[in-house]
Amino acid sequence: MTTSNTMGTSNLNPGTVSNMTTSMADRAHQAVDKAAEKAQPALERASTAAHRTIDKVADVALPAAEWAAESGKQIAAKSGELTEVASGYVRARPFVSLAGAIAIGYFIGRITR
Repeated sequence: MTTSNTMGTSNLNPGTVSNMTTSMADRAHQAVDKAAEKAQPALERASTAAHRTIDKVADVALPAAEWAAESGKQIAAKSGELTEVASGYVRARPFVSLAGAIAIGYFIGRITR
């Protein structure tokens, strides 16, 4: 009874196998290098586009952030002014302020029933 080699490599010597392996590895390296060369320009374009987009967003966001900070300061100042005006009115006319508060409370109570 004879055993047969299903791979068909019984006639190959170690030197031939080594050469085939090296040749296949070289072709794989060449394919990887070729793919990297083709991918490099696309990656550079994508990177440039991403940087441009980030710059545009930053250019738009900066004035908006400055406006929000300034508006916050203005709102805080107006709030302080209104508090002072209301406090001055209550000090000048305490009974009128109390009657007004009672009337407003009564009407809100009637509306929400």
